[in-house]
Amino acid sequence: MKIFPELSAFIEQGTYYFNHSCSTVLSKKCNVATPYHIYDSTVDDYTYIAANSRISMTDVGKFCSIGPNLLCGYGIHPTDGVSTSPMFYSTLKQNGTTLSKEDKIIERKRIIIGNDVFIGMNVTVLDGVTIGDGAIIGAGAVVSKDIPPYAIAVGCPIRIIRYRFNEETVQRFLHLKWWDKDEDCLRLVEKQFFNPELFLEEASKCCQSS
Repeated sequence: MKIFPELSAFIEQGTYYFNHSCSTVLSKKCNVATPYHIYDSTVDDYTYIAANSRISMTDVGKFCSIGPNLLCGYGIHPTDGVSTSPMFYSTLKQNGTTLSKEDKIIERKRIIIGNDVFIGMNVTVLDGVTIGDGAIIGAGAVVSKDIPPYAIAVGCPIRIIRYRFNEETVQRFLHLKWWDKDEDCLRLVEKQFFNPELFLEEASKCCQSS
């Protein structure tokens, strides 16, 4: 895909972090504001992440808009054991020592953030969660369960308050996957920005094969 000329200056100003030892890959077309800590994660094209993010074991899709102070994934503690301290179930020595000769639980699970997801400020996403394409997460939420595509979810505990579109329209968006299309289709997103139905109608004619 070509880079929009008018976006080139924005892209060149981005702060990119590559650490091959921990399998972190940030697209050259994304923008991650400093300061940040990103470990064993991927961030795809045209996504921006505001300052003070701490992200680990997370895959972020295209065209996401993420507010400041995002916290993604910092481990799972068992709730049905004698203790919650990893000294008794983990070999990683989080507190400097361990009595466990084996890892008794899976301590980390990968997080998936889809495409065109908007996440407000001060959001925490727990290990193993998937946030579907087109979803919106309100500021201050703790995302403790999977969020379906195009859902609007808020609060702690997280709850879905509504969907951006009706089920038929959501399925049309998911089938189209405009975020994977060429520049002509992306320009159509801009042209029909406030006309989702008209966009889908026009895109179905010109974007399906791209």
